[in-house]
Amino acid sequence: MKLGYLALFSGLVLATSASAGNLSGIVKFRGEKPERKPIKEIAANSFCNEACAGKDNLSERFVFGKHGDDYTLVNVLVYVSKGLENRKFDPPKEPVVIDQVNCAYVPHVVGVMAGQPLEIRNSDATLHNVMSQPRNNKGFNDGMPGAGTKLSKVFDKPELSLALRCFMHPWMLGYVHVLDHPFYAVTGKDGSFEIKGLPAGEYEISVLHEYSHVVAESPTATIKIGENDSQKIEFVYHLKRN
Repeated sequence: MKLGYLALFSGLVLATSASAGNLSGIVKFRGEKPERKPIKEIAANSFCNEACAGKDNLSERFVFGKHGDDYTLVNVLVYVSKGLENRKFDPPKEPVVIDQVNCAYVPHVVGVMAGQPLEIRNSDATLHNVMSQPRNNKGFNDGMPGAGTKLSKVFDKPELSLALRCFMHPWMLGYVHVLDHPFYAVTGKDGSFEIKGLPAGEYEISVLHEYSHVVAESPTATIKIGENDSQKIEFVYHLKRN
C-alpha cells in the first residue's frame, strides 16, 4: 500500500494518499506597504560587494508579491496549530536545504520537521560562519570555509522562528521553523501556499511572519478537511496600527 507522509496515528491508523485532503491559499497584504531598505553593510565587504554588484540588495525582513491584482506577503509560515494532538509522524530522511548565495541565506525561510536533517550549504567562495542560539534546541557556531562546504543539523524539539546568522556577515539572516508534523508551507513569490496530505478532520491553521510590524487580521482559521477533499483559505496582513 502506498502511503502519503507515512503518517502514524495514536491508534496505529495510517492515512493513505488516497484518503487525504489538500489545503491551499493565499496570504494577501492590504494597505500601506513599508519600504524595503538596502543592506548598506554589503559595500564594506569586498567579496560580498562584488558578488552582489548590480542587484537590489534589499532586506528580506518583508517581501511583497502579486497574485492577480492583489499584493501578497512572501515568506509566511502557514501551519496546522491544532488538530494533530496525540498523533505521531516520522520525520523524512531527505534533508531540507538552505544555501548561502551572494552573502544571503536562500531561501530566507524554511520549515523542517523535528528529527529531519537540515543541510546548510555554502555556495560562496568566501568564509561564512553559521551560528544559531535556539531556545529549545542545541546551539551551534560553525565555520564554512568556501564554496562546496556543507553542514548537517538536526533539531530534536519543535521551535518556531529559529534564527540563522553569520558571524562574518552580520546582515545575513534566515529562519528555520521546526515542527512536529509535516503539515506546513511557506508562502512563495506570489504569496501562495499548499499543504498536501492532510488526514480528514478539523484543524486550526495559523500564520507566522518574522516582522512584528506587519500583523495578520486574523492569525488563525478553522477548517474541515474531508477524505479526498480540497479546501482553500486566505489570510490578510497589514501594517501594525499604533
